[in-house]
Amino acid sequence: MRALTRVLIASVILTALPSVAAEGYTISGTVTYSNDVPADTMEVVIECAEFEYDCHEFRGTSSQTDRMGVYEISIEIDETYDGAELFLTIGEESFSHIVDIEESRSPPSGTVYQDIQLEQDSPPSSLFTGVACGGIIILLAIFASLDRRPIRDQGGGLLRAANIDVVTCPICEGRLQRHLLIRHLIVDHEMDTDDARDMAEIVQVEEE
Repeated sequence: MRALTRVLIASVILTALPSVAAEGYTISGTVTYSNDVPADTMEVVIECAEFEYDCHEFRGTSSQTDRMGVYEISIEIDETYDGAELFLTIGEESFSHIVDIEESRSPPSGTVYQDIQLEQDSPPSSLFTGVACGGIIILLAIFASLDRRPIRDQGGGLLRAANIDVVTCPICEGRLQRHLLIRHLIVDHEMDTDDARDMAEIVQVEEE
């Protein structure tokens, strides 16, 4: 009889205790670089301080920013988590967030806003990188062509035997490939560009 009484008393006590219901809690905002460019497709991950045990349940929850840098992380909490500290980690940078249930219950319900600005600048776009690489290759090719010297006919007509289109410089009588004549006149004989082009055309007509 006593055992039954104790069970009934315990049931009444448990029924009288207020229930703690879980509710949705969403952290949302915009991630930007230090130069105010949106940080798109970046992973925002919840991490915890070493002794912040209330946070450990949410460790590893993540969200990826969209093209405008907007992220949204949703977790389930109850009132016992109010005031707990979470860390929003992006790459090697972390940003503190204190759970604020009262703010999350304000319209729009369930959402707390926290914008994040990273210390790092935005990386160069792939288009810019491709253009830069292409420009470097072109410059290297130009420098390499400028480093060439006219091929003189010291081998008894070996250049023609190799089936290379060769012309004679009208100034120094050096033998060189046809497409290098204008550059040779400009660089080695310091001719004006238009004059070099005109002379190259005359040489081409005479060679033909």
